[in-house]
Amino acid sequence: MKTLIIVANPLSGRGKSLKVAQQFKERASIAGFESVVIGVLGKEEMLKSLRVAIENDRQSIGGVISVGGDGLLHALLPVLREYDLPFTVIPTGTGNDFAREIGAMRRTLDETIKKILEAPVAIDSVIIKGNGGEARACQVLSLGFDALVNERANDFRRIRGKMKYVVATIRELALFKPMRFEINIDGVDYSQQAMLIAVANGPSYGGGMKICPEARFDDGLLDVLILSKVSIIELIKVFPKVYSGSHIRHPAIEIIKGREIAVNAPAKAFADGEYISELPITINVEPGSLKVWR
Repeated sequence: MKTLIIVANPLSGRGKSLKVAQQFKERASIAGFESVVIGVLGKEEMLKSLRVAIENDRQSIGGVISVGGDGLLHALLPVLREYDLPFTVIPTGTGNDFAREIGAMRRTLDETIKKILEAPVAIDSVIIKGNGGEARACQVLSLGFDALVNERANDFRRIRGKMKYVVATIRELALFKPMRFEINIDGVDYSQQAMLIAVANGPSYGGGMKICPEARFDDGLLDVLILSKVSIIELIKVFPKVYSGSHIRHPAIEIIKGREIAVNAPAKAFADGEYISELPITINVEPGSLKVWR
């Protein structure tokens, strides 16, 4: 059997993630797997420990288990891509959108072990280049109103889950003004006043908001959603529909598929719920670049 590396944030969920990681290690041992738990504080120290664990016995490493939310997986993506390691997630985070889309939300620990006995499948990832350097993502980039909501929601400590995004949206509504976005999608220029731009590799973000319900991890394309300027009252009407995906029928919403996107505006970019950089940025899909047990 190959060795599994289990990564968890020791502070996440007041220690819940690390506890679940240890439980999974015990269940994996019963199933015949060797495993190593990495539960160190700080992103850089965590990634350093992960690299050391991989390099110590590269040939024996069979995959990585991310015990946490979208933020933890986002941090792991560059290493997963570099070493071409298959992975899956055990959701203990706030949004858990990636886990939701691959079916991991409903799995028990034993079901996760059964899943990793199967062959992983290839999915696309996203490469983002901005003034903060290069980053990799697997889910959704938010670039306008939704980015501000994301930023505000990340500051909440006592509000968790989907509710923190709802509260952040309500608070941000009173302050937000539409902005002009300059967008290039596969060589075609678009310039318009907009409320938000979302670039999606997967369909959801923000704890189950189906911002681009037709986005797929394995189609080699990104879905670019543009919400043109609307009144705050209209935005309030549209917002609840994002949980069902029916918002895309609104006349102010356009979705364009593409492979290479550039966006500029006086705004910030977040991906997988994590801050990336201020705009401008370029976004490219890398087909089949990750391997996941889903």
